[in-house]
Amino acid sequence: MDSGDLATWVGSSFAAIAAGATLWTLKSQRDQIGEQRQFIAEQSATLALERQELLASAQDRREDQARKIELEVTPSYVKVRNRSDDPLAEVHCLEDGQPPVRAASARAEGAEASLSMVLEQLQGQEQHHLDTLGVGRIGWFQRRSDPSRTGAVEIAFTDAAGVHWTKTHLGELRQVG
Repeated sequence: MDSGDLATWVGSSFAAIAAGATLWTLKSQRDQIGEQRQFIAEQSATLALERQELLASAQDRREDQARKIELEVTPSYVKVRNRSDDPLAEVHCLEDGQPPVRAASARAEGAEASLSMVLEQLQGQEQHHLDTLGVGRIGWFQRRSDPSRTGAVEIAFTDAAGVHWTKTHLGELRQVG
């Protein structure tokens, strides 16, 4: 055998082995990259679900105080009860888009609120909204309309986190702004 041919044959054999090893390495890397992409896609999907759950939980916490505000419409008054653990600010009441005749805050039912409204009127301190409505307190709004009318009643207030809300006499709660 000619040594030149043997060297070429050995070199070609090593080149073929190296090319095969390179192809095997490339295929292995492609497989690893494919597995990594699949893993990243699964992680992204999991993170998206976790994010949705966190956002829903945060919304529930944000709405918690607002859901605890009760609204009752009587023929003469609109009664707002703060059953939450924090005070409310800037409590307004609208009936068919109009503010009430007057507003008062009280701890007790009925007579005390009426007396409070009369005293504020006599003292010239009447107001149509409540600056604050403390925990467990009741806000009374004297209705402007004929008691036989059943107009749309809505309250607006700001919760302890500074979020503005409206709540209708039908119980519909909506974040404003």
